[in-house]
Amino acid sequence: MATKHEEIIHYLEKLPIGRKVSVRAIARDLKVSEGTAYRAIKSAETNGLVATIERVGTVRIEKDRPKKIDELSFADVLDVIDGRVLGGANGLDKELNKFVIGAMTETAMIPYISPMSLVIVGNRDEAQKIALTHGAAVLITGGFDATKENIDLADEAALPLISTNYDTFTVASLINREISNKNIQQEIMTVADVFAPVDQIQVLRQTQKVADYQALRRSTNNTRFAVVTDKGRLVGVVTLQDVKGFSEGTLLDKVMVKNPITVTRHTSLANAIHLLTSNSIDLLPVVNRNFDLVGVVNRNNVQALDQPLSHERTWTLQYQISESMYTIEHEQVETDAIFPDWGVHTTPQMANELGALSIGVLSEFITLATTRSLRIYQQKASMVDQIDLNYFRLVQIDHDLEIHLNVVNENRRLATFDVDMISDHTLVAKALVTCQIIEEI
Repeated sequence: MATKHEEIIHYLEKLPIGRKVSVRAIARDLKVSEGTAYRAIKSAETNGLVATIERVGTVRIEKDRPKKIDELSFADVLDVIDGRVLGGANGLDKELNKFVIGAMTETAMIPYISPMSLVIVGNRDEAQKIALTHGAAVLITGGFDATKENIDLADEAALPLISTNYDTFTVASLINREISNKNIQQEIMTVADVFAPVDQIQVLRQTQKVADYQALRRSTNNTRFAVVTDKGRLVGVVTLQDVKGFSEGTLLDKVMVKNPITVTRHTSLANAIHLLTSNSIDLLPVVNRNFDLVGVVNRNNVQALDQPLSHERTWTLQYQISESMYTIEHEQVETDAIFPDWGVHTTPQMANELGALSIGVLSEFITLATTRSLRIYQQKASMVDQIDLNYFRLVQIDHDLEIHLNVVNENRRLATFDVDMISDHTLVAKALVTCQIIEEI
């Protein structure tokens, strides 16, 4: 028989992604003490079932997907290194778990070889044979071919035997970069992480009437619904505003918003939020390639999950730029500025072909300075809507850059900044930046 703790964990596992969780509500619904509920929620947080977000509360989240090399198939490697298949083509769809550089004697290689690994070697027939007989695929560098015996071994075991013109160092670098790219893609939240599937929502048919909408609205306390055909194909969205002034006998097909903005399960969460806010809508239908409704995304769910829930960060270019920025402390200087000044020390990785600060990196500094200032000092989540940038003087690498923000206009939906960028006590760039406020957090 399950313990109270296990019952709570099972209850949390069944909650939809994005649903808020509270100790008091769980204690009430499952008839357990608040202490028991609290301990179970903390255990669920440790296991990645829920996360506590500042100013939002505790919400149900999708468990972190493991970042493993087995996300990479041998076919992926083949594309990355521009290789050709010599044998074992039937195993290209298999996933590798590690790669080994065979820069050692054949006997010394054996302890490092495991099934479904990829052994990278040059023109060494015996080393290739050992790898294949121990369950590993083989990548031959330098553009060399393989013996018929090794090709037959690869075909029999369905283990790819691949040749590439690249050298070993280049191959290893290319594979490492591809692994990093796939891990970054895993961390980018998509609509699939937050949407409510069609079997968990209420929808309306285009042949139904305003009276059916009103009945569903009263029973669900919701005002926005997707409208579909009898076969489940999306044809529109209907809201309370759409039905105002129409009789209850009016067909929904006459009042609904046709050709609504839609997303797919692969749309990034950031893009979904932008579509919701920039178009002032609260519901995004999620469709497949046939335009069948597969679920919906609403503003409340995506806002709660706007920021990464994991403390782990992938070493993306944006993250490197973000980590290099710091606030500037002005000693013994009184100021009426709402936001602090930001500083950064430019590095060679930020350079363009002229050896100066790249305009793309400069734009990213501006984006981070404005959105980060709004988030930290006004508790407002935002995204940059427009940047008008004038780059007067090139910023030299290994020099410091200061970013000064002045608020031009601010309201509930937008914040506009006049931004000065200074290096070596000289104004090097100016920008007018408009940020769209997503929510107050």
